[in-house]
This record gives sequence, C-alpha cells and structure tokens, in this order.
Amino acid sequence: MRFETILAAGASLLTLSSARIVGIAVPETIKPGDTFNAIIIVEDYIQSVYDVAIAFGIAPAAGYPGSLGTPITSGYLGPAQSNVLQNITYAMSMPASTATGQAKFAAALFSLYGAVSDPTITSFNVSVTIGDSTSTNLVSNNGFSSVSV
Repeated sequence: MRFETILAAGASLLTLSSARIVGIAVPETIKPGDTFNAIIIVEDYIQSVYDVAIAFGIAPAAGYPGSLGTPITSGYLGPAQSNVLQNITYAMSMPASTATGQAKFAAALFSLYGAVSDPTITSFNVSVTIGDSTSTNLVSNNGFSSVSV
C-alpha cells in the first residue's frame, strides 16, 4: 500500500511541466500596417514559472536599452500559457504610422518564479527593419536582454 502511494505521488509529479520564456522571434522586415506573428520562445526549466503578461513595442534605430519604445500591444498570458514546452505565437499589427528604417522590436514580460512567486520583469529585443513588405525570415534574440527584480 505504501509503495503504491509513493508511486502514485511520483507519477503525478512527472506530468507537471516547468518552462520559462527565454526570447522572441519576429519577421526580419515588417511593413507598417501589416499583421505579423511574434514567436515567444520557451525552454524547459527547473521550477515553475507563472507568466502573467507580456507587452510589445517598437523603437527607431537602437532604441533605449531595456525600454519598449512605442507600445504595439500587450496581453495576459496566465496559467494557460505558463509552463508550456511549446513556443507561443502572438499575432499583432505594426502601427501604420511606424517610420521606415532600422528599429528595435522589444518585449517586456512579467513573471512569478517558483513556489514563493518571486516577481520579475524580463525584457527581450531584436533588431528589425521597418520596410516595404513583411518577410518570412525570422530574427530572434539569443537569451535575456535584461532582468529586473
């Protein structure tokens, strides 16, 4: 009986997944006014992470480190999109008023880490071109840009 209880408890732990968001990927070139997908990149992680919300923005040229620039959109992630081991696709539109040229696409993520729900804000960014058409080639960041606690 005791062995069965331990086995059942262990089996239930195997079904729990722990993952965290580690980056973003967007089209290399984005046309003002076009709708496009941002890919929120996830990886397996050692503890649970409750991803609360994410905001996306665009800034001309290099932007200001850690900032979003002009907000494009934001949304609630919540339990349905936390601790999932598949990348998350998030559709949005580039504002038609966005100036063409080099730009910094950024995301800011609010998450709660671990058993004590330690709050963090993590920013990600990638260099893109605002141009005449939206490309199918994606650019992604390589890990975290900055983390604030």
